[in-house]
Amino acid sequence: MISALIPILIAGAVAFTVFSIKRARDRARQKAMEQLALHLGMIFSTDDSYGLLPQLKGFELFRRERRWLGSAGRIKNVLRSTVGDTEVFLFDYSYVVSTGKSARRITQTVFFANNKNWYLPNFRLKPENWYGKVLAAFDKSDINFSESPEFSNRFWLSGEFESLIRKKFSPTVQQFLVESPPAHLEGNNYYLLAYKPRKMLDAREAEVFFQHCCQLVKLFQEEGKLELLNLAEVTPAPEIPLEMPPIPAKETRLQGD
Repeated sequence: MISALIPILIAGAVAFTVFSIKRARDRARQKAMEQLALHLGMIFSTDDSYGLLPQLKGFELFRRERRWLGSAGRIKNVLRSTVGDTEVFLFDYSYVVSTGKSARRITQTVFFANNKNWYLPNFRLKPENWYGKVLAAFDKSDINFSESPEFSNRFWLSGEFESLIRKKFSPTVQQFLVESPPAHLEGNNYYLLAYKPRKMLDAREAEVFFQHCCQLVKLFQEEGKLELLNLAEVTPAPEIPLEMPPIPAKETRLQGD
């Protein structure tokens, strides 16, 4: 009887140990991100109290979860602040990938910016590796800039409305990305995402990553101001007075006519 319980007791002990280790790591992570928020002067929340996950479901990153039953995607350790008139967040996003026989949870650090004054075209930017260069011979979706070969060689940029994307990725933005690449970028309307795929950054790495992303936000803010300035400088067409046709004189009838 006792011998039959030994495998069960061993399995229970292993499961408890794994759970304890995971819980300790989660607490350490939460503490580290909370201290980072304090250091950066940001508001910290342990969970997704801002309702970010439903807002971000349209992005490719948040459609990667593969699971037979339901969704296990979670946002935790949320840092929030503002850069000018832009709301910025840094958080941990985890999701489950299942192949049917096994499943594993992936956690990564994500930067998110939200500015209602932006009109970002739908785009995706990622480093262009050797595989991407080979794929470019068949896939013509990569947007290249002849005046900036270094940027074009380092990144794969794609999306709808190519002319708008080219306008948004000004030479200043291109140079910044070459010098401080954020790994992957996704933009859509007034949302901007930045992340390093499948990598949860430690507090020191997360701080550097966050600062770089905030600099990019400032560049997009300046681009937006320039666009508004250009609209404000448009000179209205001079008003041309309308020439009214002369009013015909009334005929005067004499009595007896």
